[in-house]
Amino acid sequence: MQFKKTFIYLNLILLTNILFINALHADDGAKGIVKERMDKFKTSKTLMQKINKGLQNQDFNAIEKSADQLLIWSKEMIKYFPEGSDGMPSEASINIWKDPDGFKTAINNFQNASLNLITKSQTKDMEQTVNAFRDLAGTCKGCHKKYRN
Repeated sequence: MQFKKTFIYLNLILLTNILFINALHADDGAKGIVKERMDKFKTSKTLMQKINKGLQNQDFNAIEKSADQLLIWSKEMIKYFPEGSDGMPSEASINIWKDPDGFKTAINNFQNASLNLITKSQTKDMEQTVNAFRDLAGTCKGCHKKYRN
């Protein structure tokens, strides 16, 4: 059982690092809404790391608190992508504006996954909470794959 938990935690750490590997230097030269957006995504990365640490420590309150902040971000995210904000150093793909409905769906998936993580963390069931976190991380990965350069 301990091996399984360790394996799950290591996979979660790896997943969060892969999802956000370029975030540290991505905002060099960014200004205005692009800079604000990049800062918000850096905060998202930090929140995902806090959730991961919360899973390691079985700190369901920390998980819930961070997931709640991600839920808030999901509700305001769309306003940080006005048309024309895809130029360098932005990593936003033109697909955001070519496929606005798909992008909104991706944000909605992130919102629903954040809410699900909140709900599962409240049950204090580790397996369900881990699975909800995986689903949340999967929404990030899926959106980045299609809507991020």
